[in-house]
Amino acid sequence: MSGPTVSLLELRDEFAFVRNDANFADVGRSLGQTSVKVILVRGKKNKGVAGVISQTHFLKVCATGINPVSTLARNQMQANLLRLRDDTPLDHAVEVIQEKNPDAVLVLSGESKFVGYLSPEDFRQLKITSGTKGRMGKVAEKVIAAAQDAPQDVFHSLDLGDEFAFIRNDAVFSDASRILAPVHVKVILVRAKKGKGIAGVLTEPEFLKVCATGINPNKTFVSKHMLTDLLRIRSDTPLEEAVKIIGEKDPDAVLVLSPENKFVGYLSPADYNEALELLKKKEIEVFDVPSIKPEIAPPPPPPPPPPKQEILLIDDVLNVSQKNVVEHLAKILSEGKDGPVIWQEDGSDVLVHVSTLAAVFHDGLASFTIDMECDQCGRGPLVVRFYLGPKNELSNMVAAKEEAPAGHPILVGRWAGPLQDAIWYGLLDLVSFTAGEGQDAVGMGADEGNLWIRISESGQLNSNGWGRPITEVLRSPGTLLVDIPNPKGGIK
Repeated sequence: MSGPTVSLLELRDEFAFVRNDANFADVGRSLGQTSVKVILVRGKKNKGVAGVISQTHFLKVCATGINPVSTLARNQMQANLLRLRDDTPLDHAVEVIQEKNPDAVLVLSGESKFVGYLSPEDFRQLKITSGTKGRMGKVAEKVIAAAQDAPQDVFHSLDLGDEFAFIRNDAVFSDASRILAPVHVKVILVRAKKGKGIAGVLTEPEFLKVCATGINPNKTFVSKHMLTDLLRIRSDTPLEEAVKIIGEKDPDAVLVLSPENKFVGYLSPADYNEALELLKKKEIEVFDVPSIKPEIAPPPPPPPPPPKQEILLIDDVLNVSQKNVVEHLAKILSEGKDGPVIWQEDGSDVLVHVSTLAAVFHDGLASFTIDMECDQCGRGPLVVRFYLGPKNELSNMVAAKEEAPAGHPILVGRWAGPLQDAIWYGLLDLVSFTAGEGQDAVGMGADEGNLWIRISESGQLNSNGWGRPITEVLRSPGTLLVDIPNPKGGIK
């Protein structure tokens, strides 16, 4: 066999490596880079490549509710790999790839050394170069010819009905991962409160960046991390004007509205690039437009929320009452539902009576009681306690969970751990929610009847490193929140 070979393709882009012991948080950080589309997982002793994790596969795994910090990449990677030599003729490479349909294609040298990764985009280019896509090229020419006869405005020139999906304002990140899993969905449009209008967007790169911080996908609201710099333009805006407006504003997302201000579609980065190509074909000067139609003004902002009740500002320390803490945790434990809820894990289930949740704070201790019920032992209270430190330790960044919570042995043995994790993540969510814009919570503890939170201006670190957000320092109960005794003799 002769002719052009695989080595002609650009094989050194679109991928990044992670170690064999990397976790899903590490994968998320690597995928958060704009140029990276797939992660190659090293083999044992970090030699060779054992498997891959694409963006789509990453989202599907996250949708199952995994903990990204404790989930190893090698346990969730795709392992159906095809290895080709770089001197393989293009025609033969296309035939082999179509026949094998692998998860990923790795290219090796004649000495079996890694040369690069052949991405789906490389494969499309390979098919075109090898001549197997001639008929599709003719179809594309007809489409382009038809487009040239249509009006050159945003609505008629671009496909605005693809690449996006809607999500409710109260959705969490696990909901978002399920929506982003299909290949064609690149961005999520987040509904405003009461389902009216669009409040923001969540793009694939932003989703990956947030997941890489180790958030709990079942407890973190999309609306807290969405991008809100939206540009709204009319559907009859000429292409050249739309391109210049978008280039000047550089928004997080572009929404297209009808002359009646009704949503028509989403103008994606791919649509923007397509618009540039259409203008080049028409030989229209993109950046020399005599007049620009003003974009549609966004709807007025919602009224400011009422001040939080029972939260008192004392210098730079916030006191949150037991009542407010319980209300916040109850919403998280019940996922916003009314009445008891059923928790399920590894084939077991338990009925959680969320309305019975109670909290007591004193002398550095935070104690939480809630009724749980299962077939094996009936209904009974389960008590979990945390030592957070007294109020005189305003820079407190240490916490401990109780090794043996109180309650029926069956409930304690099976559900104490999940309950501890759920309440802890709920506390960190409350701490994050309490800090205002440009602020970080840098200390937390328990006082008589209150949870106190130390607030500091973001980025203010002293020589000892104090000042890091507590949601970063203590975000992982499995590793940083350890079982240590109360200095006064144990948690009682």
